[in-house]
Amino acid sequence: MQPAGQMKPFIIAWACHIAVMVLIGLVLMPSSDFSRLDFHCFYAAGFLARTHPAQIYDVAQQMRAQLGPAKAAGWAPFIQPPYEALLFVPFSFAPYRVAYLLFLLFNLVLILPCFLLARSAFSCVLEPWQPRPGLMFFLFLPLSVAALDGQGSIRVLLICCAAWHEMKRDQDFNVGLLLALALFKLQIAIPLALLLILRRGVRMLGGFTLGAILLAAVSAWLVGIGGMQAFAKTLVLNSLIKDQSAAAQMAMTHYPSGMPNLRGLVYSSGGRYLPHSWLLAITLAISIAVALWVIHLMRRQQDEGTAFAVAILGTLLLSYHLNFYDLTPLLLPLALLTGQRGKHFHIIAASCFVFPVLLVSFALQAGFVMSIPLLGLLLLIAREDILDDQSQLTQAAATR
Repeated sequence: MQPAGQMKPFIIAWACHIAVMVLIGLVLMPSSDFSRLDFHCFYAAGFLARTHPAQIYDVAQQMRAQLGPAKAAGWAPFIQPPYEALLFVPFSFAPYRVAYLLFLLFNLVLILPCFLLARSAFSCVLEPWQPRPGLMFFLFLPLSVAALDGQGSIRVLLICCAAWHEMKRDQDFNVGLLLALALFKLQIAIPLALLLILRRGVRMLGGFTLGAILLAAVSAWLVGIGGMQAFAKTLVLNSLIKDQSAAAQMAMTHYPSGMPNLRGLVYSSGGRYLPHSWLLAITLAISIAVALWVIHLMRRQQDEGTAFAVAILGTLLLSYHLNFYDLTPLLLPLALLTGQRGKHFHIIAASCFVFPVLLVSFALQAGFVMSIPLLGLLLLIAREDILDDQSQLTQAAATR
């Protein structure tokens, strides 16, 4: 456990952060942007899971629920797995505005177990964004955006922290089970699990497989076979939009230029002017190359913390669909990587805190730029490996 003197600054900052975020939530309510928050989609899904579970993915029912009980000015498709809707069932009993504040509090409370589960990593003093243990949580803008938007990215961070806690105990089966819980973010959970399974082996694969089967069974029980087919159709439609027009992107809340991953970087570097098939092929080729590179980096690491950080960085870059708030799990690799490293790591880590503020302050739909510091961190790790190899060769030559 952390000494009381180390926990006190975190607890004070956490309480102040909750108060400020709730105040911002109350200020948002009268504005027109309030009905555009992602929470209205999840609230409607919880309402349908309680009243018409088999119709969660029915477009007409989603529109009625979001324009009615969710009090939204528009609507957005619910593209999470069916079991995710169960989390929002209790909130759907409350009026929409009350439910929003309750879920905002729920998200903010999760910061505490994130810190406690990975407190050794988050307790490093990292000037200037973490003069005291855990304060980086409250300076990382994607986390605050995730909480205000009603997104589940803080839960992904919590799962990553819990998985790291179990990995340090060599409980690989438990790690697999925990990663399966993140399948409500398929684009993050699957590549992260695959990367870690390649390093840790079949026990983790067994835990992940069991968890995925159980969640699939719960989903099928909730929505039936027809609902599962509708979910698959919705997922494919959202992932493979061929029309790159602004209207199509807005209809499916699908903005490649705002994605802080390889897909966003390729799209914004000229890919938007290519035919969809070309864009998909180029993105796939680059993603395969980066995936092989990330696997190579992971295998070279003797330190499990660095390997775990590489897996998360690689996952964020490789994920096909990633939004600004989905960068929330980046906090863990930042803590794991920069604690014992030099100024170059600290400079790139600092950019991960500064860039989001600039993007939001100037209302830039350019989230793809966040993929650059992620690549930078991986390049620095690769550079360290090369320097280590050179040092070992020099030592070997000196002993001859």
